[in-house]
Amino acid sequence: MMYIFKQIGFLGIMFFSVFAYSQSKAKTYIVEGNNYYEKGKYDNAENAYKKAAMEDPTSVKANYNLGNALFQQRRYKESIVHYKKSAEMSKTKNDKHLAYHNLGNAFMQEKDYQNAIDNYKNALKNDPNDNATRYNYALAKKMLEKEKEKQKDKKDNKKDQDQQNKQDQNQQQQNQNKNQQQQQNQNQNQSQDQQSNQQKEQNKGANPKSGGENGNNKGQGNNPSPEIKQGSKGDGKEQDNAKNNESEGMLKALQNQEAKTQRKIIQQKAEKQRTTTSKDW
Repeated sequence: MMYIFKQIGFLGIMFFSVFAYSQSKAKTYIVEGNNYYEKGKYDNAENAYKKAAMEDPTSVKANYNLGNALFQQRRYKESIVHYKKSAEMSKTKNDKHLAYHNLGNAFMQEKDYQNAIDNYKNALKNDPNDNATRYNYALAKKMLEKEKEKQKDKKDNKKDQDQQNKQDQNQQQQNQNKNQQQQQNQNQNQSQDQQSNQQKEQNKGANPKSGGENGNNKGQGNNPSPEIKQGSKGDGKEQDNAKNNESEGMLKALQNQEAKTQRKIIQQKAEKQRTTTSKDW
């Protein structure tokens, strides 16, 4: 049992020695990174701080300074990761204040104003007297309000644009319907005109000529119903004699025709008798 405790004690000493060595090496890399940072060589500073964080992952300064080096290179999203680690591992109010303050700055650069406000609040909780944090906090609130107004205006503009587009579409549809209706009316009028012309052509030959309406016009001549005069006196007696002569002629002709017919019948009978006698003999 005592041997085991001795072994544990020995391992504990060895682990502490390694940990102390790592911390010491991490500090060396942090100092190296700080020198590069002051000279504006942020990429070299980044590499040194990364080595320090690998030697001592719990180092607040290594993660905080690494966040600063990335921020200076405008790699804000990467810097946010290391600022958060630094804030979570910080033991003092000052370290927490610095980490939250720079977190707010990184979110401001990303135009994430709500997260910037939240981190500035946390920074002020750890140091209410920091004027720079207070100023940044007020600025973030103002930027958030402008962003909301901008989004509202954009939304209203979109709504107005949609409404305008709808009105334009309705107007366009109305104009189209109007044009179609006008075209239909024009076609209908043309069809009616054609039918009217056809009807006129059909009725053209049926109309009476002028000068004879209703048969009321009288014929030309000075004597509309002239009388035929015969004889020297024109008293009409010659007409009666003509009629009597004509009747007598017709009667005489009938009598002659009757006599001729009778003679023919007698002749036919005589021929028949002669024929019969001759046969008997």
